[in-house]
Amino acid sequence: METLPQQLVNGLALASVYALLAVGVTLVFGLTGIVNFAHGEFLIFGALIASSLIGAGLPFPVACLAALVGAGVIGLAVERMLFRPIAAEPIRGFIISLGLIIAMQHIAVKIWGGEQRAIDAPLQRVLALGEVRISTMRIAVTIATVVVLTAFYLLLERSRWGRALRAVAVDRETAATMGVPVLRYVAATFVVGAALAGFGGALLLSLFPMSPFSGGSYTIKGFAVAIIGGLGSVSGALIAAVLLGMIEAIASGYISPVWSNAYAFGAMIIVLLFRPRGLHGGHPG
Repeated sequence: METLPQQLVNGLALASVYALLAVGVTLVFGLTGIVNFAHGEFLIFGALIASSLIGAGLPFPVACLAALVGAGVIGLAVERMLFRPIAAEPIRGFIISLGLIIAMQHIAVKIWGGEQRAIDAPLQRVLALGEVRISTMRIAVTIATVVVLTAFYLLLERSRWGRALRAVAVDRETAATMGVPVLRYVAATFVVGAALAGFGGALLLSLFPMSPFSGGSYTIKGFAVAIIGGLGSVSGALIAAVLLGMIEAIASGYISPVWSNAYAFGAMIIVLLFRPRGLHGGHPG
């Protein structure tokens, strides 16, 4: 029984990063109907940006903030150049995103090389609670993610910007006639989604090595979380991230970590069989 609490603790850090990734996926789909399969590449770019800055001697928190900003800028460029011209035909966005995966991988290889990158965790201490060993770095990753996601959720629920964003998600035409600049909000959604993914990549780099080709696995997890929670629902994505993180951690401890993608898809299939719109399908919120 000692394995269970240990795996649950380990799963929290994974769940928090999955939530950062899934929020971007679900927001973009909620506003545009575009399924961006390249979203995991923003996470990888965030990790690689952070690794370069840490290698240059910058502190880890500064590298994380730089990864957040850098990924957000890339997200804005992608929205303006690739997704905005086909906004009226979301199915074309799906096709473009597949090509974007290859393009971003090759750009990353050109800049950083194809080998894996890793850093020494800034926090090396391990806390002992009975038989459970807790890495202080995992605690820090979880806390940082919870703070960022809480701030974002409050912004979405209580600010004028958040209300306008939800209005665009529900009815773009009506929102536009009421004076809401729809295109700006769509661009902002891409920026926020990419920035959160980049921040998650920088945090994840402190736990696992990353390479330009690591994005696919995390894209699968991000979409599984978004679909389980209900595409378009931020609160659903947060709930589903915790659920999937716990499932993956427990299954990895008792079965095998090799099947982590299978656990994600298995959970997604089970949920969709009983709740086709996900746990909390609907508009952002």
